Amino acid sequence: MEHPPKASGSAANPVVPQRNLPLVTFRFPGAISVHWFINLRWVAVLGQFFTILCVWQFFQIPLRVQPLLITVSVTAFSNLVLMFWYLGYRRTTSDPVRSRLWHNVLATVMALDLFLLTCLLYFSGGPTNPFWIFFFVNLCLAGIELTALVAWCLNFLAVFCFAFLLFDHSSLLVPGLNALLPPIRETGVITLTHNGVFVAFITCASVIVSFTTLVTSKLRKREEELRQLEAKRIRGEKLEALGTLAAGAAHELATPLGTIAVIVGELHRELETQNLDSQIREDVGAIRKELDRCRAILNHMSAQAGEGSVEKKIDVSGDYLLKMILDGLKDQDRIDVEITPDAQACQVHVEPYVTAQALRGTVKNAIEASTSDRRVQVRMQTKLNRLQLIVEDHGEGMPEHILDRVGEPFFTTKTTGKGMGLGVFLTRTVVDRLGGSMQVDSKQGTGTTVTCSIPCQPAS
Repeated sequence: MEHPPKASGSAANPVVPQRNLPLVTFRFPGAISVHWFINLRWVAVLGQFFTILCVWQFFQIPLRVQPLLITVSVTAFSNLVLMFWYLGYRRTTSDPVRSRLWHNVLATVMALDLFLLTCLLYFSGGPTNPFWIFFFVNLCLAGIELTALVAWCLNFLAVFCFAFLLFDHSSLLVPGLNALLPPIRETGVITLTHNGVFVAFITCASVIVSFTTLVTSKLRKREEELRQLEAKRIRGEKLEALGTLAAGAAHELATPLGTIAVIVGELHRELETQNLDSQIREDVGAIRKELDRCRAILNHMSAQAGEGSVEKKIDVSGDYLLKMILDGLKDQDRIDVEITPDAQACQVHVEPYVTAQALRGTVKNAIEASTSDRRVQVRMQTKLNRLQLIVEDHGEGMPEHILDRVGEPFFTTKTTGKGMGLGVFLTRTVVDRLGGSMQVDSKQGTGTTVTCSIPCQPAS
């Protein structure tokens, strides 16, 4: 893992407020924008006001206007509070609509709307008022925007409110209307009509909540699948571009490396005939050894470019894979290695060189992240038919805003010349291609733990 340099104060994890974005750009976890929802409540306020005015003035139906207007005013005031609260809240968080606080506020507002609708109906005929159907509008919105549990809680609240209206309400002085559903409190009798209307309300409300929550959950699941597919497609395009870059680099570097190899070979032979310090001969030998290693890496990069990997997948044991991962690493004396018997014997179907090279990067990063006096733990174990490689360092760790970007190609926190930011990206790509997963956990001041899991078969 490529770790950041030490950060001071709160600058390591800044909050990035979204001050310049319009209100309409913020989205609920469902499909309705904040702007649309607030406007919908303003439309409800205006609609309630003009409905009361028309029924009172044009249809000459006596209404208790004062409590009705007070209820409408409470709705308008709550919408003002909601709007100004949100305008202030979005300046304190980078992603307000995904926060649990906003989810709770939305549920509270919808519950308040059910109470306010109940108040309006209480003073205007209760269940004899045809506008009780707006209970279903609120429940439909709850099923779309909220979780299934919260939507069902609001459904139970709506049923309770409707039951209260059947029990007691202020009757409208309209001939024949009160005889349909008189308040149970006045008559003391629960008629067949009361039972029928109540059962119908429960049935319709439950069907609406069930259907909307089911459809919404499937749509969200589908959206998440599409998002994952898009992420894989983008990652594949990046990997293809890296393969092209690797092929070009291998081709361009092959010639100068060949020339250097010839010159170093001649120099080595010439030095063998001279009576020089043995250290010089050892240095030249080391140059030849590292040069051969560079050529082998470039040849392998050239072979893989554009084809994902031409290396054949074979079955190897966990013990063999771990030896390949550790082979060639510097400072191996700083590594504490632990492997369980099950992991030693289990079989993984992988491209050995590619897989070992990718996983080796996690161990290398852990060594570089830790100071020379601290050790690195490498554990290999099996869990649920998966072989896990766990690499733990005791470096400085990473803040959350850096951890979120881990795995992006060409993103690195190392100093210039010490890393290109491709190690974690390639590791995650190889592990994903094998049907595995990679998890990075880090805490500032404590260190970082990388867990790579790939499918395996227990030894027979």
